[in-house]
Amino acid sequence: MAINENNDTVIEKNAFMNVHFNLLALGQNCVMKENRLITISDSIYINDENLMCDCDVMWFVYVRHDKPFRTQGGKCSKNNKTLSELVPRDFDCIDNVASIRSCNVSQSVDLPCEYNYLTTNLIRWIHSRNGKLIREMNRDFVDKDTNTLHFSFCDHDDSGKYTCMLETDYSLLPSINISVHLIVNGLPVVLNRHTEEKGDDLILSVMFYSIPYDFIIDWLQGLDNLNEDPQYSILVNNMTVKLKQYNVDVTTDGFISNLTIRNFKRRPSDVYSCRISNVYGEVVEQFILGPATLELERRTYCDTSNSIELNCTLQLVGATPVSWIHSIAGETIRSLQGRHVNTSNILTIPFCNSQDTGDYTCRWKTDILGQTIMEKSTTLSVSGPPFFISQFTTVDGGDTVFSVTFFSKPYPNDPRWYFNNEPVALGAKFQQTTSYTIVQIRQHRVLVNVEGFISNLTVHKAAYGLYKCVILNSFAEVNHLFVIKQEHNTFSISTTEATTSSETTENSVTVIIAISSSVLGVVIVVFCIIIFIRRILPKTSDRYNSTMPTRDEDSTYDSISMSNPSKRPDDQADYMEVF
Repeated sequence: MAINENNDTVIEKNAFMNVHFNLLALGQNCVMKENRLITISDSIYINDENLMCDCDVMWFVYVRHDKPFRTQGGKCSKNNKTLSELVPRDFDCIDNVASIRSCNVSQSVDLPCEYNYLTTNLIRWIHSRNGKLIREMNRDFVDKDTNTLHFSFCDHDDSGKYTCMLETDYSLLPSINISVHLIVNGLPVVLNRHTEEKGDDLILSVMFYSIPYDFIIDWLQGLDNLNEDPQYSILVNNMTVKLKQYNVDVTTDGFISNLTIRNFKRRPSDVYSCRISNVYGEVVEQFILGPATLELERRTYCDTSNSIELNCTLQLVGATPVSWIHSIAGETIRSLQGRHVNTSNILTIPFCNSQDTGDYTCRWKTDILGQTIMEKSTTLSVSGPPFFISQFTTVDGGDTVFSVTFFSKPYPNDPRWYFNNEPVALGAKFQQTTSYTIVQIRQHRVLVNVEGFISNLTVHKAAYGLYKCVILNSFAEVNHLFVIKQEHNTFSISTTEATTSSETTENSVTVIIAISSSVLGVVIVVFCIIIFIRRILPKTSDRYNSTMPTRDEDSTYDSISMSNPSKRPDDQADYMEVF
């Protein structure tokens, strides 16, 4: 690049290849990373007939929008346009071709947002799939210095396209979108299944997806493998399947496997299984064939506080529904009564929360004696704020270990620890570990074991003060406090749990103000009543004394005894607890 005798800025052929720079202003100056100051003159002359119209050229086009460009008649090699004809969408750097990142379920991954052409500011990260917005990512998941998006624990719900949206300091320049595709590897996921009668044949179908795509399918009757049995036909086809990610309906590439049973004769004891396996493990979907087909969605989703309905349908004359069974990991939680509407057994779960997670089994009686039961299950997944399960502190020599166990769905951000409201600097003084663990949670008065998390903060020679653990997921933030204080030359540790969510803080303040106002109003009313009673009490006593008959001294009654016996038994409690 040089200034010629006509006061033109001359850009030599390929001069911009692999050169990154920062623009300082929209005026006359730009500075190279090599610290060479270049003055842009009245016009820009590009000395090349076959132009490489890359991102660097684009920024010069925008910066010098008010100045002419002169070339040797050359055009951009990509689109056959002259410089003056270029528009933002002509440049790949406006929306970079998305890179690909992958992670395994439950592992961590970082999604970078790298841009080297200009100084930029992060607008937001968004998560989408097939062009449909799923969520805007919380800033607490993003590194403030590098704009890197961090996932502590990958899950299938996190699959999709993530777009980092950047803005520059120059109003004339477009915003910059950098996209990353995240692929999450794990076990195959069964989305749905159904049965279909076709003449004398019965077709069993399983819809699923698997990342990676390499998988093996086996169909079995009992323990017998049917893959090579000529009585059965097995097909596997590609298809677009529907699923939910953070309660948003999306589609992805999936598969359907069909087992055709020729000349099928129904027997109550027939059990068929579809076993799908990949390098991460296997899942088994079971069909129990009765006298008719029982229809129920395989998976159901809800967010905390939303209500859902589970609809189970059986078209069989004489069949009657019985209570649903809620269970988790094979352990029964409760029995629930549904509504019988025509051929449907409908179960409504109002205001679902984490206690409602698990399997719901729909059951029908198919004979008069009720000895034959047809059943089918759906798995309910509930997403909501994280919550703490337990907390404890251990002291080992000069080290104090603060520990919390917690549960979160969706997966949380990496826990953050603070000392006196300042983030701890991990190193020799503070060490943090977070891992999976089996935790016990209460589901409708039944303790069950589920997969949760444990986070430990090890402090060397812990000082007196406040230690705080903060857990965040896409719904809310909760924190737990440990307080070390000195008492009579010894130290004691106390704990406090609190919830702080940006969405609920204003509501909490409003509720506190409303309660305080109500209490104050009640106090004022009670005070006024007391004053009123005290004022009228003397007048009432005088009136009472003037009207009460005097006791006859000659009466046979020597005294007057007055009582107000209680109408309740002596052993009756002051309250009754209803379960």
